[in-house]
Amino acid sequence: MLYNFVVFIEYFTIIGLFIECWIALRKWSSRLHSYLFFSCAVNLVYNAGVLLELRSRTKEEYLAALKLGYLGRVWIGFALFLFTAELIRIHIPTIVTGLLGLTHAIIYSSIISLENNTMYYKTMYFTIQEGFPRLPHTGGILYNVQTVLNVGYTVVGIFMIVAAFIKEKNRTAKKRYLMMVIAISAVAVSYIMYMTKIVALANKFDVMVFGFAICTLFMLIAILRYKMLDPRTVAKDYVVDELSEGIIVVDSENKVSFYNKPAQKLYPELGGNVMLDGRPEDVIGIIDRAMKNEEPIKMGGKIYTPTLNPLEQNGTNLGTIYALIDETEHYRYLEDLRKQKQRADDANQAKSLFLANMSHEIRTPINAILGMDEMVLRESKDEEITKYAEDIMSSGKTLLAIINDILDFTKVEEGKMEIIPVQYEPGVMKNDLVNMMSDRAARKGLSFNVEFDNNMPRLLNGDEIRIKQCALNLLTNAVKYTEKGRVDLKIGYKKEDDDHVVLSFEISDTGAGIKPEDMEDLFSPFTRIDEKKNRSIEGTGLGISITKRLLDLMGGELHAESEYGKGSVFSFTVRQDVLDWEPVGKTGNADGTSTGRKGAYKELFHAPDARILVVDDIKMNLTVTTKLLARTKMQVDTARSGPEAIKMAAERSYDIIFIDHLMPEMDGIETLQIMKQQEKEPKPVYIVLTANAISGAREMYLDAGFADYITKPVEGERLERLIMSYLPAEKLLDTPDSV
Repeated sequence: MLYNFVVFIEYFTIIGLFIECWIALRKWSSRLHSYLFFSCAVNLVYNAGVLLELRSRTKEEYLAALKLGYLGRVWIGFALFLFTAELIRIHIPTIVTGLLGLTHAIIYSSIISLENNTMYYKTMYFTIQEGFPRLPHTGGILYNVQTVLNVGYTVVGIFMIVAAFIKEKNRTAKKRYLMMVIAISAVAVSYIMYMTKIVALANKFDVMVFGFAICTLFMLIAILRYKMLDPRTVAKDYVVDELSEGIIVVDSENKVSFYNKPAQKLYPELGGNVMLDGRPEDVIGIIDRAMKNEEPIKMGGKIYTPTLNPLEQNGTNLGTIYALIDETEHYRYLEDLRKQKQRADDANQAKSLFLANMSHEIRTPINAILGMDEMVLRESKDEEITKYAEDIMSSGKTLLAIINDILDFTKVEEGKMEIIPVQYEPGVMKNDLVNMMSDRAARKGLSFNVEFDNNMPRLLNGDEIRIKQCALNLLTNAVKYTEKGRVDLKIGYKKEDDDHVVLSFEISDTGAGIKPEDMEDLFSPFTRIDEKKNRSIEGTGLGISITKRLLDLMGGELHAESEYGKGSVFSFTVRQDVLDWEPVGKTGNADGTSTGRKGAYKELFHAPDARILVVDDIKMNLTVTTKLLARTKMQVDTARSGPEAIKMAAERSYDIIFIDHLMPEMDGIETLQIMKQQEKEPKPVYIVLTANAISGAREMYLDAGFADYITKPVEGERLERLIMSYLPAEKLLDTPDSV
């Protein structure tokens, strides 16, 4: 009866192993399936040999069955060990696997010829007890090695699977591990019974048959019921652990219920390591604080960004998923960008500093040249000398225009060009354009004609200075590139709605024109069209580029048409606010006829009771400013340094103090700060008078505490108008000819 039961168990085990092998072959997709098939195959061979042993009735039959069985039995512990390690994702070094495999091969080679050697069995004899054929024996050296290896595989395997079972938080995975714990434990118990013979049945046949039967049963349950070999399940387990991101799941009671390997690598306390002073829940506190402060987490030379997502199912809150996203490369990229930006900013600052210094160095002598030349024009009665002075003024202003173009281009490039809308009269703007261009056109013998729509609204709001600059750039180019014929300026408007008009400017000439192939380079900075032909014409090649960029800032459009050898037409439009719809009417000299020599100078005001202080380290600049203001009858004091100016400001009361910026010993900003600390009532108005016209200079000076900003070279009329805007009204007296 017992014999038949044992044979039945063998058949059951063999069938179960066939099923496992078939599943492993059918779903073969990973190393885990390979180890499972290896384990099932050697187990199947072993059980087939045991079944043949049970059917043996002679020693020869038994030994043949034994050798077949050992073909599998030698490898069973090794195969199960590899499968278990792979299941819980513990890497076994290749060299270790190779050495163990070689050892088992040597052991089996001794079994094949065990009748002729004593390496595996020292002694053995055949017997049949109660129907069970047996081969009692004593073990040799390789038998003992095999025993030690099997014990080691069993102990290590149980330890690994139990540890994985304890740490695992996923319920399904935990049940898989539990099935494997039972399976390996059954093999271990049966092996102990086989070795110790503590059960009487172990003296009759190989009781490990029962261990492997139970192992097969529970492995089948893990495979079929808990999807141990399901590709999607295996993939999920592998993917979650192989992510570069750390994943931590917290249940609804704020307890850590799951974490992957990257998370445990970052925070070993998640695994409940008693050697660490911390609990898994402490990790969540660290992550929450980092998220609250919007700070990344830096660990192990890497940078992680923590994120949080609710874990919900059917509207029920099951907990929270924390993800630690590895953004090390992203932060390194940002750091590289920051360094590159810093280098660019440093280079840009160096460029700005260079331009500021060059602006100061160039404008300072130009200030003296144009200032003294203006004094010649004011005081000279000699027609020839006046003509010379006018030529000097024209050339000086041309040089100044080139410098201004470069500085304006720098401002636009740096995005610091300001568009400042102000109230202005388009009729006055037209007169300014006529006055500035008519003499230049007349000197070249050109006809300068202006067509102005007198029905234009009298008062508009916009950046008059920038609009005028755009028109002047185009007019200047028209005059420069036209040797004979005419230059025409047409200013019109179109009503857009009750509050806005679109101003239109058209500048046409009969000049050199532009080749079709050069039109695409027209708006490129520092590019001169038809360079060989126009090499004698002064300029930077920035005028058109600056005009286009200014119009872009104001929302305007620039158009160009040209026929080579016959002339060009440039036009632009810009939208403006209307403050007064009353028509301009007829204004000034609309036909643009040159007025000839510049009219005699006349000061704008007298202010004998006003006192101003001008501070500059260059004596010539002080002379120019003093001479320009002489006819206003103001009391003008001068100082050559900051300390001298501070002393004078402490001793006297001034209405306005003009301070140069770049001075040795103490610069203008330092001087201003000390003056403000010691100032008394009535407080003076501080204005910076500087050659620094680089982008951002105005903002810098206003932030430093200056009330206004005026650049060198100083024009007499502009300086007088600025002073008039700040002097107390009671100190301003009209000149006898004022209107």
